[in-house]
Amino acid sequence: MISVRNLAVLRAIIEDFIATNEPVASKSVVERHNFGVSSATIRNDMATLEEEGYLSAPHTSSGRIPTDKGYRVFVDQLIQAEAESVEIRKSFTELTRQFSKTLDQLTDLDERLETSAQLLAKATGEAAVIQYPNMNTVLVRSIEVVRVANNRALVLLITESERIQQHLVIFPADVSEELLRLFRTKFNAAASGKLIDDLPALLKPVLESFAPADKGSAQVFLEGLLLLIGSNRQDKIAFAGATNLVRHEDQFAGGLPSLLETLDQQKDLFAFLSNVESAKPKAIIGSENSVVELANSSLLLSSYQNQGDDLAKVAVVGPTRMNYSKNLAAVLALAHLLSNDSED
Repeated sequence: MISVRNLAVLRAIIEDFIATNEPVASKSVVERHNFGVSSATIRNDMATLEEEGYLSAPHTSSGRIPTDKGYRVFVDQLIQAEAESVEIRKSFTELTRQFSKTLDQLTDLDERLETSAQLLAKATGEAAVIQYPNMNTVLVRSIEVVRVANNRALVLLITESERIQQHLVIFPADVSEELLRLFRTKFNAAASGKLIDDLPALLKPVLESFAPADKGSAQVFLEGLLLLIGSNRQDKIAFAGATNLVRHEDQFAGGLPSLLETLDQQKDLFAFLSNVESAKPKAIIGSENSVVELANSSLLLSSYQNQGDDLAKVAVVGPTRMNYSKNLAAVLALAHLLSNDSED
C-alpha cells in the first residue's frame, strides 16, 4: 500500500508534469514543494513509486512521469476530496455562474446540449461529449399544433426533458382550426405523461375515434407524430472541441486520427457511456478504456439527472496529462445545470 509521503510525492510529480509536460526530477520536487527532506530521500521515494508502477522513466535522465496507475490513485483521491476541496468548489461556483448565463436562455434540448458541449470544451481546453438522454425513460409533456396554412400545420412534440421537436404536416385537404384542436386534444389524452417508447402503441388506436371524413387527415397527423417519435429514439451525443485535441496531438501516441473518427461516428462512444453505471463523478484513464481508440486518452465524466433518475453523461475527453482538478469542476458544474432538479 502506498505510504502517505509517497502519495504526496506522487501528487507533486503529477501536478508538476501536468503544468510543464516535462519529466519531473527529485531536485525540482524539493525546490517546488515543502517536504522538509533531502533530494536523496525524494529520489528513494520516486524509486519506490516506480517499482510499484506509479511512475515511469521515459529515458535515462533522472526525471519521472506518471503512469495510468499513478493517475488513477491521484484522480481517485481528487474525486474523494471533491466536496471538501476549496479549489474545486470555487471553480465549480464560478463555472456554474458562467454556464448558466448562456444555458438559462435555452429551452430546446438540441440547442441546449450543443451549446453545453461548446461551453465545456472552451472551459477545459479539451474535447467535450454530452450524451443525449435515454428517451425510453423520458416522458411526454404535450403535443401541440400550429396552423400555418389551410392544409398545413406544424406539429410539436414536447418532452419533460425540455426537448421540443417539430414537423410540418401537409394534409390532403383543408383542415379547420376546430379539427386541429380535436387532433391536439385526443392525441394529447393518449400521450401526455407517457414514455416516448410507448407512444406508437398508444397513439395508433386513437385514429379509430375520428369520424370517417376526418380519418385521412388524422392519419397524416399521426404519421407526423410517429416521425418525431422515431427521431427521439436515436442514440446521439453532442460533441465539441476537436481542435483542442489536435493541439495536443503529440500526447496521443499517434492515435489521434482514430480517436477523432470514433468521436465523429458516436455509436461506440454512446454505448460506452451508457455502460458506465456510476452516477458519481468518475475518471477512466488510458488503458482502462474498453474502446481501443481511447487507450491513450482519459475521460472524466458525471451523470446529469431528472427528478433523481440518471439520464445521461457529461464527459471531457483529453490526453491522460489533463488538468483533472479544473476539468472535474467544469464537468460537475455542467452536470448540475443540466439536471432538471438542480438547485440553482
